[in-house]
Amino acid sequence: MEINNYKFEKISSVMGNEFGKIRKGDEEEHTHLLFAMESNLLKLYRFNDKRDDYSAIKAIKICLFTIDGYLNDIKYNLDKFLDDNNKDFVNGLLWVFDPFVNEVIKDSICENIDLNNKSDLRKYFENPVKCLLRIEKSIELWTKEFGPVGYFKFLEDQVGNAIAHDDTMDYLVELGM
Repeated sequence: MEINNYKFEKISSVMGNEFGKIRKGDEEEHTHLLFAMESNLLKLYRFNDKRDDYSAIKAIKICLFTIDGYLNDIKYNLDKFLDDNNKDFVNGLLWVFDPFVNEVIKDSICENIDLNNKSDLRKYFENPVKCLLRIEKSIELWTKEFGPVGYFKFLEDQVGNAIAHDDTMDYLVELGM
């Protein structure tokens, strides 16, 4: 299915209405998943600092469409939104939680979750969607505050010393839904 610019820009609000959002200050119960996602984003930014906050926001939207596609059996054509600056961000984010991208996650959750059951999938993807939306809001805030790489400057200052300087992508297996 072809996606136009309007639908691309609206996906965050659509998914926020469907899954809910993490309010500022309520991140505590999502710390591990948020950290894994932000860790991968920062590692990828360090590897290529031509990537900016806008590239990360586009990557989040692509991830949201990917999840929506799984839940609704739709294959979205997102090629016109993918580019060299966001493609790795997309893969790094999906690697954290997506059992269709990361075989380790798939093997770990298959006993607890039926990946062919839409209700199980919806429940499974609820936290990742909320975390993606929270990170998007954070990126918007820090971009306004500090410019086109403000979010990455913020991450580096806040948690940079806790994130390895390597290209190993983190992931998280959440078994309890």
